[in-house]
Order: sequence, then structure tokens, then C-alpha cells
Amino acid sequence: MLAVGAVAFVYTVVMAGGTLTIPLYVLWASQFGFGSLTTVIVFIAYVVGVVGTLLVAGSLSDAVGRRPVLALSLALTALSTVGFALADGLTVLLISRVLSGVATGLITATATSAIAELVRGRRTAAVLSTAANVGGLSLGVVAAGVLAQCVTAPTHTVFWCYLATCAVAGVFWLVIPETAVPSADGTAGRTVRWQPRIRRPVLPDGASRVRSFVASGVLVAASSGVNGFFSSLAPAFLRDDLGVSNFAVIGVGVGTLFISALLAQTVTPAALVRRGIGTALLAVGMIVIEAALWTHSAPLFIVGTVFAGAAVGTLLRHGLSVTDALCHPGNRAELTATYFLFLYSGLVVPVLVLGLADQAVGTRASSTMLAALVVSTALVGLALGRRTEPASTPDTFSRPSTHRTPVEENHE
Repeated sequence: MLAVGAVAFVYTVVMAGGTLTIPLYVLWASQFGFGSLTTVIVFIAYVVGVVGTLLVAGSLSDAVGRRPVLALSLALTALSTVGFALADGLTVLLISRVLSGVATGLITATATSAIAELVRGRRTAAVLSTAANVGGLSLGVVAAGVLAQCVTAPTHTVFWCYLATCAVAGVFWLVIPETAVPSADGTAGRTVRWQPRIRRPVLPDGASRVRSFVASGVLVAASSGVNGFFSSLAPAFLRDDLGVSNFAVIGVGVGTLFISALLAQTVTPAALVRRGIGTALLAVGMIVIEAALWTHSAPLFIVGTVFAGAAVGTLLRHGLSVTDALCHPGNRAELTATYFLFLYSGLVVPVLVLGLADQAVGTRASSTMLAALVVSTALVGLALGRRTEPASTPDTFSRPSTHRTPVEENHE
């Protein structure tokens, strides 16, 4: 249990670094003189780091082992944190966001795989992985918002405090064992030597298994559009359209999405972790958020955020369970990296559309476009998933053999 807790803690700390910047965008925008589109570009720099790493090094820990990649991710997180703390212009922010994205890209597949290898039971592993992932995201934005409200020079102090947390995570890393499947010569990883090159995303074998995996990927990509909005422009929307100026309130408001997602992952019964339920929650959340922006209602915005966060958590947990059911022992990180590639790729287009449209047609019209894009993408994933062969819910059965058909939800 100590090893599992150590992996989860390191995972949580690195993921927290991905949202630590969210409440501070409005301060940097004022300090460095940039608007909403530039804010989106800074956020996309993070996504570029994540996606590029997943494409180039998604399978790295299958070859060299989980521990070295966890250490590298933590080191890059610390380096990016120093960059944020010392940033004196847009260029340093962009470089630091890319480094933070690289760290996230390295740890998502690696830590998820390590937890799955340390924990017996797919449901427990999926819950722990998603709890560490989304729990870190929620802690990062809430802690940054509270600190920004309470300390002087928040764009510096927040990151120095976080750097100390990274040092604690480094101590936890020392007790993490190697969990990768040994190769023929007894070393961690597979017998195939890893080389740094852009790799084609892998898919499971069999048409039904591919449809199952892609359906889960499309759905998590749709939910990522919501994450992207909250991770980039939501603070500015809260300040300019809903009249919220307190950084702690902004941090908690944005963090509500991730907290709701975390609760959905940890307390929702396995029977309710279904594509249809996640899609319905996503549609309701986006409609209520839109109503809040059109009526300038902060309480309504929070209600919509809770629904949207529950959708994010449900769809992420479902997709991780399906992905774990399809993994071979030797390519766990590789297939998991492909799943996270869906997730982070889903951040780019909606957020970029939102940033461009915000300058062209205004906040309310642009947010309506985002909502339509998110919901329509989710419906595509839901329709694709209903073509897969029905079995049982992925959370409900034991770890499959290599050639077992993936466990999917019962169609409603």
C-alpha cells in the first residue's frame, strides 16, 4: 500500500502543476499585456507538450521502466515551476507551459500503468488513477486561487510553495518499486529497444475492440473540451461576465469542475459508470453553464459546473476501465498513452475555437459554439459505442486474459 500511495502522490503533485497557472492568467494578462487569444495560446503550449510527449515517448516506460520516467516527469515539473516563478515575459511562460505539458505527458501513461500493476482489481486501479489525475488538477487550481488571494506577489509565491511540494514528492518517489513487465534479459520493459521517434498511436486487435476503444476515446475527448474551457478562459469569464474578482473564489469555482469529477469517480457505483449517463450529464452541464453565462448567474454557473464535472469523471473512469481491459502486459503504457492522446487532443480544437470566436463574436456566442461542439462530439462517441458488442460493465469483472473481448457496458 505504501508503494501505491507513493505513486498516487507523485501523480497528484505533477497533475497539480498543470492547473496551478489557471487563476493567475488574469494577472499575467495584465502584467504582460495580452488578451484572451494569447491566454489560449499559452494553454495550448501545455497541450502541445502533452500530445507531443505521448506521441514520441508514450511507450517509454514500457521499455526503460516506470521509476525512471516518474523521476523525469517530476524533474521537468520542478524545472517548469522555476520558470513560472521567474517569468518576466510571455516567452518564458510559453516555455514553462511546454515543459509542464511534457511532464504531464510522461506521467499520465506511466503512473496509470504503475497503479494498474500494483493494485489488484480493475475498478480499484481505475478509481485510484483517475482520483490522482483529477484530484491533482482540482488541488492545483484551488490552492493557487487561495494562495493568490492571500499572499503578496502571487505569480511568484505560488510557485515557490509548489516547488517545495515537488521536493516532498521526490522523497515519496524513493519508495516506489519497479512494476514494468520484465523482458527476456530480466530488465524492466520489453525486449524491443525504445527509440525517440513519432509513433503511430496503437489500437487493440479486432474490429469490435477497436470500436470500443475509439468510442471511449471520442467521449473523453468531448469532455476535454470542458476541461480546456475551465483551464484557460473560465477565470476571465468569471471576472468579466459574472463579476467575480476574488482569486480564491475563482480558484474554487474552476476547481468545482475537477472536484465534481473526482467525486464522480470515487463514489459513483460501477453500474452507473456508463457512456450514456456520462453523455447525458455532459449535455445537461453545458446547457446550464450556457444559461448561466447568458443570464450572468454565478450560482447557476456552479450548478452547471457540477454536472459537467460529474460527466468528465464518469467518462474518464469508464474509458480507463475499457483501456485497461484491452491492454497486453507488455504494451500497457503504450495503449494508455493512446487513450490520453484522445483526451489531450480534445483540448486543442474547442479551446482554440473559443479563443478565436471570443474576439470575433463575444463571450456568450463563442461559449455557445463550444457547448455545441462538445455535445455533438460526445453524441458521436455514444453512437460509435452502441455499435460494440454488449457485454458487462468494465468495472465489474476481473483482469482479462490477453485475448479476451473487452468488457463494455450493457446497452440501455
